[in-house]
Amino acid sequence: MASKQDAIDAMVDLLHNGKNGTDRAGAAAGLGVVGGEAARTELIAALKKAKSSEERGAIATALGHATLR
Repeated sequence: MASKQDAIDAMVDLLHNGKNGTDRAGAAAGLGVVGGEAARTELIAALKKAKSSEERGAIATALGHATLR
């Protein structure tokens, strides 16, 4: 079974290297659920390089959720 850190690492990789906005948005949502400083840091970095307004919106929403955790 994968550890929590393994899951976070996989989501971070997908957030930054996903093939499309849907993949990246899904990874962002997952990091929003996990929360924590590391997730927030990665979400902020992804927000700065997001390619579309839809992607930025998904990441911003996830960042809001991560801030509450």
